Amino acid sequence: MAIATRRPRARPWLRLLAIPALAIPVLIGVTALWGLIAARSTPVVRAVTITLAGIPHGTRPLRIALVSDIHVGNWAMPVDRLNRIVDQINAERPDAVLIAGDMVNGGVPESPYFHPELFVAPLSRLRAPLGAFASIGNHDAETDPKLVGAALRRAGVQVLADRAVRVGPIALIGMDSAHLDARQFLPVVESAQNLGGVPVLMTHIPPWPSSMPKDIPLVLSGHTHCGQIVIGPWDNSWDPFRHQKRFDPRFRCGIAHTRTYTVVVTGGLGAASKIPLRINAPPDIWMITLIAQR
Repeated sequence: MAIATRRPRARPWLRLLAIPALAIPVLIGVTALWGLIAARSTPVVRAVTITLAGIPHGTRPLRIALVSDIHVGNWAMPVDRLNRIVDQINAERPDAVLIAGDMVNGGVPESPYFHPELFVAPLSRLRAPLGAFASIGNHDAETDPKLVGAALRRAGVQVLADRAVRVGPIALIGMDSAHLDARQFLPVVESAQNLGGVPVLMTHIPPWPSSMPKDIPLVLSGHTHCGQIVIGPWDNSWDPFRHQKRFDPRFRCGIAHTRTYTVVVTGGLGAASKIPLRINAPPDIWMITLIAQR
């Protein structure tokens, strides 16, 4: 005896519900792939000319290459990519190269992501007649700033940790971002004034205006990654784990002005996260030309 079976009726509305359910992981995957590719892209070169009062008339313009946040060693910054970036910087023929912190990855001294030895050979190929200079970033400080500093010196890069040097017409001040208060600033600013030249501050994290001396007209920073993952109004300026701002949102990216000083914030070259993504925040190199007032 044959037994009749009845197929269940098709329910088209269930198929319609399945479409967005499948689309979400596909969209996440495509976005992640886009972000990974962007994190390894060739940095954008951004150029600006800044007039500084105090540079003597007739002084040749000073061309500075500003970069930051190398974060060497993860998928976004293998050694071969850093070598290509060094070639790109050298092709701009800067007078000086400034690296505003975060050479490495990791948040503790024993971090498996901490590999300062990887940046030594590439950075040793930087070519700038007035030299290459670096400040210490939060990842450098949280892992091992002494090892990072030693690696930078082996690469021929001067480490400016709460001290100043004369670079052409400017007195370049390098400050640890953790030391940006009036007490720490005072002796370093005094030493810069003794060097002569216009004081210019390089520090990893863009300083809050309340911590800044009034006689520094220009600040050069990194840290923000220009938001790193920028989707609509969302970026990385808010730290959800510590429930605090990582930096003043006004200084997220590019050029900003306060009443007493100008800030240039580079978006950095790498990405610190374990899965290094950059979305709507490409890596960049700032070429800054400093000139005298007419």
